[in-house]
Amino acid sequence: MHLFTSKFVQKPEHVTELPGSVSTPKGFSASGIAAGLKKSGKPDLGLLVCKEPCASAALYTPNAAAAAPITFCRDETSAVALQGVVVNSGSANACTGAQGLEDARTMAALASAKAGIDVKNMAVASTGVIGVPLPMDSVESGIGIAAEALSDSGGGDFAEAIRTTDKIDKDGAIEVALSAGTVRVGACAKGAGMIAPNMATLLAFVTTDAAVPAGLLQNLLKQAVAVSFNSMSVDGDMSTNDCIMVFASGQSGVAVDSGSGDAVLFGDALAAVCKGLALKMVADGEGATKVVELNVTGAADDDEAALVSRAVSNSSLVRTAFFGRDANWGRIMASAGAALAGEPALLADIYYEEVCLAKGGAVCSDPVEAGRLEKIMAQPEISVTIDLHRGTASHTMYFSDLTHDYVTLNAEYTT
Repeated sequence: MHLFTSKFVQKPEHVTELPGSVSTPKGFSASGIAAGLKKSGKPDLGLLVCKEPCASAALYTPNAAAAAPITFCRDETSAVALQGVVVNSGSANACTGAQGLEDARTMAALASAKAGIDVKNMAVASTGVIGVPLPMDSVESGIGIAAEALSDSGGGDFAEAIRTTDKIDKDGAIEVALSAGTVRVGACAKGAGMIAPNMATLLAFVTTDAAVPAGLLQNLLKQAVAVSFNSMSVDGDMSTNDCIMVFASGQSGVAVDSGSGDAVLFGDALAAVCKGLALKMVADGEGATKVVELNVTGAADDDEAALVSRAVSNSSLVRTAFFGRDANWGRIMASAGAALAGEPALLADIYYEEVCLAKGGAVCSDPVEAGRLEKIMAQPEISVTIDLHRGTASHTMYFSDLTHDYVTLNAEYTT
């Protein structure tokens, strides 16, 4: 599996890609099995465990209708010392009331008992249809089977078990060269729809055998998510189940200390991994045919840059134009202007790759080489820049086009 498949993410020089997934770093084992939660009979329950104490970090959806597993993890687990997670697909266990919360507790209790770790150190995550109670008989028997199947080569099975409408594999592993030695990082994620900024809809899990203090790990995770999962959109809809968790076993014997050069190097590697996963999600956006990198520059401040970039990225008119290979820059200008409603006249420049289409808020007078724009619009990955000429702040978003297949898939998702 590969993490760096997009031209929009560069592998750091001190990083080497490896075959593997979340069970590749020392100390971790994983499994993925079919517990009968999916009608298809495909794998739908995964278990990831480190038997020894870990430092951990996590971020969760801010959605006010957060699913039971999110509530359980926030309120009843040790956020800085998680050693494992049990995950099901096929049901989101969201909007399922008191029983849903009790079911999440039961999943954690069973998984922790089977894995031999404290229940406070076992996280829970779910994905699937909202409002559907978990079939707990199947879940409970599945956890037992998954525990028996735990293996240091089971990361790929775990990654498969957490998928729903995903078509692209989203997992991989790397080695990171630090001054004190080499460490490994493994990662996997799922997500293809109901994806919006601010913890985009996803489940993501990252493991490392580096020894990283929990406080530093949380800070590095926030920085990594800011430029990856919080900078992507497929359809502008935030989910009830979003979460990302990082587990650090320390079993490489290589310590990463706050304020050190190694902390910077490790943080860069973590950010690259998260960005690689995020771009795979955008590319796998339900029905998507294109990934667009939107660079908003010249904003008055960071908030304005983010506001404009998110407005344009979530515009149905903009996204359908990219699906139709129509370089309709006027839709981008209109969307950016709407985001800045009430402000002085927008005198923005717009570029598709290096081709100027608008200058100072009007059509660019520079001629475009014949066929050049058609070639750009035919690419699977397209870079667009909007210079607002209002300041020095910038923000980058990644989004997919909006296609007929997206409508079909989501119209028929529960039927």
